[in-house]
Amino acid sequence: SRNLALAVLLKIESQSGYANLVLPAELGRANLENRDSAFVTEIVYGTLRQRNLYDEIIASAAKRSVKKIDVVPLNILRMTAHQLLTLETPAHAAVDSAVRLTVRNKSGSASGFVNAISRRISERSRSEWISQLCQGRNQIEQLSLTFAHPKWIVEKYFERLGSWDAVERELSANNINPRTTGVIYPGNHWSLASTSASQACEWTDDCRYLEGNPENFEEIQRATGGVQDQGSYLVTRALAQTPARTAKAKNTPRVWVDMCAGPGGKAALLSRWAQSDEAQFLAIEISPHRADLITRMTNRVAIADSSLPPLQIGSAEKILLDAPCSGLGALRRRPDARHRKQPSDIPGLIALQRKLLASAVELLCEGGVLAFVTCSPLTDETTANTKWLLSERPELELIDARPYLPENLHLGDDFDIQLWPGLHNTDAMYLALFRKKISGTTREDDRI
Repeated sequence: SRNLALAVLLKIESQSGYANLVLPAELGRANLENRDSAFVTEIVYGTLRQRNLYDEIIASAAKRSVKKIDVVPLNILRMTAHQLLTLETPAHAAVDSAVRLTVRNKSGSASGFVNAISRRISERSRSEWISQLCQGRNQIEQLSLTFAHPKWIVEKYFERLGSWDAVERELSANNINPRTTGVIYPGNHWSLASTSASQACEWTDDCRYLEGNPENFEEIQRATGGVQDQGSYLVTRALAQTPARTAKAKNTPRVWVDMCAGPGGKAALLSRWAQSDEAQFLAIEISPHRADLITRMTNRVAIADSSLPPLQIGSAEKILLDAPCSGLGALRRRPDARHRKQPSDIPGLIALQRKLLASAVELLCEGGVLAFVTCSPLTDETTANTKWLLSERPELELIDARPYLPENLHLGDDFDIQLWPGLHNTDAMYLALFRKKISGTTREDDRI
């Protein structure tokens, strides 16, 4: 199990692999028992989540930069630090397995080094290491170290939240392994067997926390349900429930569009809600591979660039733009993203988001509704885009999204909404709802 965990970590680091893709593939080939698979998953995801902290501890114990340690012994030391400091594995067992793992992976010459550093790590508890390493550091540096997030992400969180307590709450939530959430697609119901093998979610009866392998649930097998975070479900439902105020001519089709639909979870929901509302649906996806995934949910798929959508201008009544973004709203599910993403990535993403927003406005009919969604808590990718769009396109008005979400979500005073892992136990999904004004009318207010 430890050797497999090491192999996965090495593949993620040396081949820029994605943990949510590499780990399941390797576990599938290994055919381990459930207990061993769970252990490998904990080692891989836990080590990735805490890597920044563990690297500081390793550097202190070794009195050298981790950049000067070869990749195999470094990842063995990271795994060992996770076992010692987070899983609280007895020191003799963790150190012994680290040495044996070093030899097994043809790095025997480093076994003495791994043995010595592992023992030094075991001499202090996690809290003692953090207390020592935080001395002389400022608030951002201390939070970055304590919660193993890059400093730039901590800075962005404070920019958005404005409270150190709230920042700490959310950084802590990103380090908690989330439960697997299943959603039943509109028009279907959870079976009695599935209900007994799951637990109700906080915000909707359509979502449930699944126990064990999701593939064992008949709803997942039959594609009458899927694996999806509550936040994704809630923002999609909000669009479906927001009324359009169009004056369509008789026999003119009403069209709902998912502009960046891959891999298809939101399209599965929106297509069914469109059907129940007697509207047509189209999912647009630029990637052929991701478009192929969507066909499991709906056959209304077009492989196209959403900045140049294959639809007539002003033809869409409702549009979901779940725009490509940093994905930093899902750090608890994708722990490697905190190492992969860089501040230099953000400007290019913002430019793409605004290009797609401009395209969506052109596609939207008068009285139609646009939902702008990102899986990000960053101001640049959320509220800044909303303010930009309203300033650039005066024909749009911002709709109060709060009436279309559960009442007890504690969403604050703004019309656009931000969900948070620590506050809402969802991914950090952002939602802004816009309506295109009908020519000759003034701004309408949807407050309830």
